[in-house]
Amino acid sequence: MAVIQRVGSPAKPRKWMSVHEMGDMLGLKKTDRYWLVHKNYFRTETLLGKMRVEIASFEKWYANQDWYHKVNGEAPGKELRLRSYSPKEIQEMLGTDNATVYEILKKNNIETITVNERMRVPTDAFWDWYHSQSRYRTQEDRKKDAAAEAASLSMPEMARLLDVPRSTVYGILSSKKYAPLLDVIVIAGRRRVTRESFERFLQAQDTYDEDDRQYNITYLNTDGTEYITYSIKNNKQLIIPITPDGTYWEYNGNPLDTAVNVVSDMIIQAKN
Repeated sequence: MAVIQRVGSPAKPRKWMSVHEMGDMLGLKKTDRYWLVHKNYFRTETLLGKMRVEIASFEKWYANQDWYHKVNGEAPGKELRLRSYSPKEIQEMLGTDNATVYEILKKNNIETITVNERMRVPTDAFWDWYHSQSRYRTQEDRKKDAAAEAASLSMPEMARLLDVPRSTVYGILSSKKYAPLLDVIVIAGRRRVTRESFERFLQAQDTYDEDDRQYNITYLNTDGTEYITYSIKNNKQLIIPITPDGTYWEYNGNPLDTAVNVVSDMIIQAKN
């Protein structure tokens, strides 16, 4: 004979909690509990002569503020952080300091809101400003910028490679003859030229010769005073003079015992 077992329906989720429970949840003393209740941040009702806090309303409030923290449980402000940033969060995103963040907000007239007497910036307002400029970068974008910088040249770098003043570089970039050959990108508010387009520019013209660059070679005595200085063309073999008695030449922490081709300025010192 089969036995029919009645299974009770699952318990309904609680809708209300006491003020005492709410206070314990937030680690509040009695006075602070009722002060918070009377701020009307969440729904309360008097049931059977006792005040009760609606749990759903409380959780909604908790997710949209960051002042009160549960003793145990998730951090506050889950929804608040989705729609706004604190100045500290912006500081961390941009890798800058607190004063700079407030300067950015004031100078650019970025919209702010106040939550629990604290300033916050709506996410839409922040990203509208962020995408309108290129000086300040998030940590993630800085990683992307690093790759782009490695594949490009700054204006001073381009000037050194061509052995010309920086003003000449700006003239090249604005000329009808050469500007179409060069791809200009902007990183952190500064213009750069891609290395690929720079090589294309070098091949297409005969006015500027990269090999005509001159580098300064300085040899120093053991006490740091100058021994000899001369200039040499790019990629020419280094001329190594005779060392002072009982010493040897050192460059970048290594003995200089063989001639190398020069590709930059060099400071070489005598060592005992």
